[in-house]
Amino acid sequence: MPGPEAEKDKKNFQPHVPMKTEGFFLRGSNSLDWGMKNRLARIFNPKSGRTVMLAFDHGYIMGPTSGLERIDLSILPLEPYVDVLMCTRGALRSCIPPTTSKPVCLRLSAGATILKELSLEMVGDMEEAVRLNVAAVAVQCYVGELHEHETLANLVRTIDAGNRVGIPTMGVTAVGKEMGRDAR
Repeated sequence: MPGPEAEKDKKNFQPHVPMKTEGFFLRGSNSLDWGMKNRLARIFNPKSGRTVMLAFDHGYIMGPTSGLERIDLSILPLEPYVDVLMCTRGALRSCIPPTTSKPVCLRLSAGATILKELSLEMVGDMEEAVRLNVAAVAVQCYVGELHEHETLANLVRTIDAGNRVGIPTMGVTAVGKEMGRDAR
């Protein structure tokens, strides 16, 4: 029968060893909740802080995009070479196997087609993102366009809704007609 010393050793919680507390690798993310950090760690490489995101969410504004009519044939073969898939909920439900281990960034904003004013968008419900178990959501922001303010308001509301459920929000920027690709 073990003596009292053996019983004492069993309960040694090693108080002399400090608990390891690491900072989070993405700048500005240290104070985020565990769920948000976990999702970001699935999206971004912890060593480099970078990611390769394959975005095929264009069909909602551009109509059927040449080469993307068959996502199962054009996108799925690329899956092993990317870190994240970015798509609409229709593409996710119909073409991406639920067995995929790749994180998904869900396009949560939607609007008119190229035949109308593109910058007049609305945002879907964050509950949809929760149901689909996505790692992040994306909202389009039209900088310099007619409805710039509304798209930025959509971004802020989506960030707030995402923070409530631990899902990060990515703002996808589009520039207005007056702002070509230059130093601005």
